[in-house]
Amino acid sequence: MKALFLLLTGVIFISGCSSAIQTATQYYQFEQPINDSSRNVQDTQAQLRVQTVTLRGALNNRGIAMKIDNNQIHAANYHLWGESPDIMLSASAQQTLFNTMTNWMVIKGLPVITDQQQQTFYELEYELHHFNGDLQGNADISGLWRLYYTHPESGRRLISIHNFSHVMPIDGDGYNSLVSTLEKMWLEINSNVANTLEQTRLNNK
Repeated sequence: MKALFLLLTGVIFISGCSSAIQTATQYYQFEQPINDSSRNVQDTQAQLRVQTVTLRGALNNRGIAMKIDNNQIHAANYHLWGESPDIMLSASAQQTLFNTMTNWMVIKGLPVITDQQQQTFYELEYELHHFNGDLQGNADISGLWRLYYTHPESGRRLISIHNFSHVMPIDGDGYNSLVSTLEKMWLEINSNVANTLEQTRLNNK
């Protein structure tokens, strides 16, 4: 009996050590490099304010989301975003749009307006319905974006709504590959948005 007890204790101890090794928490974030850049308001033709990205339900958890089945999403327990996904995506969007749209002043959020000229601006709102991987080896970012225009005389009005769906095979195995693929897709989405906004600005001159 004593030998059986010692055997079971040893198995539990080994299992516990193995579990501890396997469940070490990993943190991830977009690698998007930041380059030195600056821009003066007087050198731009329009102002764009990027609102904080909205993600549905469990997608805004720190745990990286995986689609397990239809109507079922799982948030990882030990593979976490380094910060809240909405904050990370908003910062990435602002940087990509700022670097792409050289004739625009692209900022995050809605600061207090003190200058009459700054009371005319565009707003960009993202709403993500998918921001996850799946068991078929794909990364998925899908949702919509809305563009608003505010003028001191006419107020705030909706310009357009655009639905998008980007599904891409993951470049490799594991969460590192999922994160790098999601980042690549998010950069492409924002580059496409930038092209559309440039055209919008031309049409509204």
